[in-house]
Amino acid sequence: MKKYLYEISKKKLTIGSAAIILGLTSLLSNILGLYRERIIAAMFGTNHFAEIYTASFRLPDLIFNILIYGALSAAFIPIFIERLVEEKREAAWKLANSFLNLMLITSIVAAILIAVFAPFLVPLLVPGFKGKIVSGVNMMDITVNTTRILLLSPIFMCISAVFSGILNSFKKFVAYSVAPLIYNITIILSAVFLAEHMAIPVYGLAIGVIIGASLHALIQLPAVRDTGFRFQRVFDFKDAGIRKIVKLMVPRSITIGITQINLLVDTIMASYFAGGIAILNYANSIQGLPTIVFGVAIATAVFPFLSESIAQKRYEDFRSAFSLSFRRILYFMVPASIGLIVLRAQIVRLIFGIGNFTWQSTGPTAYVLGAFALGLVAQGLLPLLTRTFYVFQDTKTPLKIAIISMIVNAIGSVTLPYVYMPITGHEGKLGIGGVALAFVLAGYVNLLLSLYYLHKKVGNLYSREIVVDFIKVIFAASIMGIAAHYLLYLFDPLVQASGGKIAKGLFPQTILSIAISIIIYFVLTLLMNIRESRDILSKIKRVLAKS
Repeated sequence: MKKYLYEISKKKLTIGSAAIILGLTSLLSNILGLYRERIIAAMFGTNHFAEIYTASFRLPDLIFNILIYGALSAAFIPIFIERLVEEKREAAWKLANSFLNLMLITSIVAAILIAVFAPFLVPLLVPGFKGKIVSGVNMMDITVNTTRILLLSPIFMCISAVFSGILNSFKKFVAYSVAPLIYNITIILSAVFLAEHMAIPVYGLAIGVIIGASLHALIQLPAVRDTGFRFQRVFDFKDAGIRKIVKLMVPRSITIGITQINLLVDTIMASYFAGGIAILNYANSIQGLPTIVFGVAIATAVFPFLSESIAQKRYEDFRSAFSLSFRRILYFMVPASIGLIVLRAQIVRLIFGIGNFTWQSTGPTAYVLGAFALGLVAQGLLPLLTRTFYVFQDTKTPLKIAIISMIVNAIGSVTLPYVYMPITGHEGKLGIGGVALAFVLAGYVNLLLSLYYLHKKVGNLYSREIVVDFIKVIFAASIMGIAAHYLLYLFDPLVQASGGKIAKGLFPQTILSIAISIIIYFVLTLLMNIRESRDILSKIKRVLAKS
């Protein structure tokens, strides 16, 4: 296969090194994120406050994802890069400022409108909260107030997202990667020093989110200024680039809106199950870790390279970069999926098993995590596939796919929880796990349709290499999964001898099982001559040679 990396200046990062930086910082950020959730789990378990905190994010997240996230990845970055490639630096900065000002105005107006209508919107989102009282206050009223506080967050995140887009375009990933770390640390500190001392602790957490969002933007400002950006009160919405961004972002924003509708449907259904919203959130925070560390990190790193390849008509470089990134995601996501299924109960208990998160909370969360884990491969690949459409400035195809996926998820969310399945141990029905399975099913529908339309658009994407590697990875990961299952039994005496105490028994059992399973998987893939294993081994050798 032809070499996928084209020559760039020495100052620019390769896809591999960028992915490593993004992957490591994403891993650290998500570890902090899981620790944040652990603190919240210790405070609330799966009780009403945990559900309020999670539900209150839905409307603020709706603003950010529809207005900012969609426009950034689908439209702003490719067009901004086009101007940089054409050496129109001043025009690029004018475009960036106009886009930033447009997003700020829109997000502020949207936040004000939702704040005004929150008493009417929130009950539609969480009908299961109706009539419930927590700490002597109506649960619905607390959710409305928390939502209003959190509506400041998308305004700050709007600024941060534009900064991130500029840094990604210049392939400067360090400050962009550090921002989520600061965000999570701030929320953790607010939980420890602020929330616990308030009569309604979720208000303290919400205030921490706002502070974290502002720091998320500020931490990137020095790096953005180094690129040459200077804020200007520019509102040139007649700029051809801005018009093109708006044209591209409309279908993308609708696509994101459809994804958010999926979350809203899941939230509505989960509100009818005891602790359902919190359980889904805790399980999702774990299953999202490998997706962000591997899927999103690799897709983010390769996106500017794919955009430049198409802008400069280097189609072979594009195909090679896409194929390698696709196979790298498979290499990590397949074993992550199988590993989470086998070790789900141990992982949930280790991460959240503290304070008010009891064994009664552990079982349902592990059950839902197992359901989510079935969809990890799709969730890991979708960021790459979606961004690939955006490289071609095609936002309509992902919209069509998202509509179909939304229908699948909506139908599944309202039907699967009531499907008879005696092996679940939940009164013979899938219950809250059915909501997670609907999400998984919709993800695979999205994946298959994306691959189909991408092949129609691009043609050969070195599919043979992808299929061959996928078969090898499935085989190695399956052997790893079987080994992990029996390793739990092998190390079970550690748990029995400790009387079930996490630190003394469960921790070494889980860590040893994971470590040995990873070694087995790595050795098997190395023997099968999978490129990713060889790359990892060569990096290890270089590090050892320097030490």
